[in-house]
Amino acid sequence: MARFRCGACGREGEFAYDPQHHECPRCGSFDVVFALNIDELPDEFVQMLLQAETLDGEKNED
Repeated sequence: MARFRCGACGREGEFAYDPQHHECPRCGSFDVVFALNIDELPDEFVQMLLQAETLDGEKNED
């Protein structure tokens, strides 16, 4: 389950996140913020995060 907060209608809550749809599940606005668990992120995105350099130029350590 993903958490969301909509800037248009003010609704907050949880719903089953669908990466194909990035709008508020209540009003359909795109002015919405999602909070996902790492297990809900696409594998390619997680790998990209793990391989990214930190702001000080060092590699992330697992």
